[in-house]
Amino acid sequence: MEKPFRFIENKMTRREEFNVTEGRQPTFALFYLKEGSFRLRIGESETVIGAGDCAVFADDVDFTRSVITPISFIYLKFAQNPRCPFTLPLPTGKVVFQDAARFLANINRYEQLIDAADPRSLYYREHALEDILMQISAEYRGEREGETLEGLADCHDPLVRRAVSLIRERICEKLTLTALCRALSTNPSTLNFKFRRELALSVGAYITAERMRVACRLLESTTFAVSDIAARCGYENIYYFSTVFHGYHGLSPTAYRRLRRG
Repeated sequence: MEKPFRFIENKMTRREEFNVTEGRQPTFALFYLKEGSFRLRIGESETVIGAGDCAVFADDVDFTRSVITPISFIYLKFAQNPRCPFTLPLPTGKVVFQDAARFLANINRYEQLIDAADPRSLYYREHALEDILMQISAEYRGEREGETLEGLADCHDPLVRRAVSLIRERICEKLTLTALCRALSTNPSTLNFKFRRELALSVGAYITAERMRVACRLLESTTFAVSDIAARCGYENIYYFSTVFHGYHGLSPTAYRRLRRG
C-alpha cells in the first residue's frame, strides 16, 4: 500500500531571516526549532515559535513570518501522496505534542542519521519523519473528535472542514465565496477544487445546500414565520428564498412545513 506522505527534502539549516517572509509554501513543510524564535501569523492567529517548538505549513494557507532572534531548525518538505487510498489531516501553525517523548525520540533519531547515506539508515530516518507526521495527524484528529461535523465523516481535508465550520457559523449572513476565502486565507480556485474533491459540490452549491438544511429544520421544529426563517438562512428577500426552496424541494416553504408537521 502507498504511504500517505511523500518526502521532498529534509535538512538542518540556520537563518538570520527567512528567504520568504509572506505568501505560502509550494508544498507542506514542517519546522522544528533548535535555537532562536520567529513570529508567525496565519489568518487572524499570531504566535511565536521558539526553541523546542514545531510548526506546520500547508500548501494552501497564506502566512506572514519574521525572525525575532536567529534560528537554527530542522526543515522537512513533504506532500500528501495522491496514490494513497486515504488522507491524513494535518493542522497548520504551531503544534503542541501530547506525547512529547515520542516526538523527541523521533527527532533525536533523525538528527543521529541526518548525514547517513546507507540504505538502512535512510530507511530508519524516513521512518522517524513519517512517524512524526503520523503523530501530528493522530493527535490533531483526536482533539477534534468532539467537534465532528455532521455529514463530514469522510472529509479529511482541514481547509474544507474549517470552511464548513465557518459556513455553518455564519449561515444567517450574506456569505460570499470571496469573504469566505479571505477569512480562510485561501483563494476561490483552491477552495472550490478541494470542495469538489471532498464533497462533490462547489462552495456555492454547498452554501445553498446548508441554507436549505437549516431552513428545513426550522420549518419542522419552530413556529417562526417564513420571513424570519429566510433571514436566519441568509436570505434578505423572502420571495427569492421561496423560489430557491421550491427549486430544491419541489414545495413552497409553507407546503413543506404543512407536510412535515402533518
